[in-house]
Amino acid sequence: MPADSHTMEVRSGQEVTIRPIKPVGEDVVRVDIEADGVWRLDITREGEIADVVTTRDADGTLADRELPAWIDEVTAKFAQF
Repeated sequence: MPADSHTMEVRSGQEVTIRPIKPVGEDVVRVDIEADGVWRLDITREGEIADVVTTRDADGTLADRELPAWIDEVTAKFAQF
């Protein structure tokens, strides 16, 4: 896990890893959110999802995946920084 990754446990008990990729605007950062797959998202400073860039299933294959129910718990952390 890269040094800038952060792991948190959501209310369901699942561990989720957040890995910042790069800034994509003045108030937007691109991140990978990993838990039984990967969601690459652009997230605003307010914790809102600006864009779903890509999603991958658990074996790393590109897949059209719904956002998990716990995603707001994770993105809300961005509003705290």
